[in-house]
Amino acid sequence: MKSSFTKTTLITSCILAALTANAHADETAANHGDTQPPKTESETLFNFYGELGLGGHVALEGDDKGRYADGTYIEAGLAIEHGNWFGLAYMEGWTVQADDEGNAWATGHGWGGFEGGFNRFYAGYRTDAKTEFIVGRMDSSLDDVQWWGDPTVEYGYAISNTRDVHVGVKIQNLEGKLRYSVSFAPESDFSEDDALVHFGKYDSFADQWKDKNAMVNGYLQYDLTDDLTLMGGGEVRNNDGGELLLLGAEYKNFATRVWHDTDKGNQESFGSESGIQTSAWYEAAQGVYLSAAYNYANFDGDNGDKEITSYINAGVWYEYGNGAFATAFDSRFGVGSDTEIGDAQVFAMQYFYW
Repeated sequence: MKSSFTKTTLITSCILAALTANAHADETAANHGDTQPPKTESETLFNFYGELGLGGHVALEGDDKGRYADGTYIEAGLAIEHGNWFGLAYMEGWTVQADDEGNAWATGHGWGGFEGGFNRFYAGYRTDAKTEFIVGRMDSSLDDVQWWGDPTVEYGYAISNTRDVHVGVKIQNLEGKLRYSVSFAPESDFSEDDALVHFGKYDSFADQWKDKNAMVNGYLQYDLTDDLTLMGGGEVRNNDGGELLLLGAEYKNFATRVWHDTDKGNQESFGSESGIQTSAWYEAAQGVYLSAAYNYANFDGDNGDKEITSYINAGVWYEYGNGAFATAFDSRFGVGSDTEIGDAQVFAMQYFYW
């Protein structure tokens, strides 16, 4: 019998403890500095923002050596704040390569279409103690910290937690030394057939919410010192969907994450996965960041198959124009007993922010 109840209780207890501790936490400075004018309760603020990335991947060896896989994307949204209330409508999308026979994601071929949709559409309320209650389409709590402890540009390993949820509820407080977030989502069978926005034959954006289990996930972060942050998180899913446990630590420019998933997320994996990632970064000059990571994951299939993912990725991020532009490069090479990464790849992209 799986220990879903025990892990659910553990996650809930941690979140309740964080709620109590954060009730007395000092308010920290706003994310965009302390020079913003004070807001009145009757003032409604609008912020339209987004980003565009132009670039992609090229294989350095194998059958696809020298062939280009496009990663171009665009995303944008409108954020609204009125007193303690806030909301966000945000869309994302990317180009889809297709071959002469109409097969999507065909490396080395031209542009065939576009895929995209609303990945965030929610409303929320923020108390004076900075606790937020959010309802709608959103990133799950663990998706918010999907890349926590991973400073690399592109090829960091993606842990198998639930990502975007079609409809969910999130409660969080991200202020102070002790921070927490917990999200809940019911089962979903929403698909591209139900989507209000559709970009043609290659658009299956909304299918990510098809046949999804109900789940609860969340995390705690605690600044043990100014330089050392600890994190613990977990996810529990219904219908024998398994459980995920995640632990991490970040000290100055170094970080390590370990995880174990009893059924590797909502996917039809039929097996468990354990993994570790350790990473580091260094600011070589103003706006220039070097980063590298070692990624390892061991998947044990219920049918006895074993899959080993073992690789190093390293790259550089250069940000300039007062944060309006960035140029990035990353590389990935399988090492050791790897059976999954295969051919080495490089990634390059030009980013624009507004």
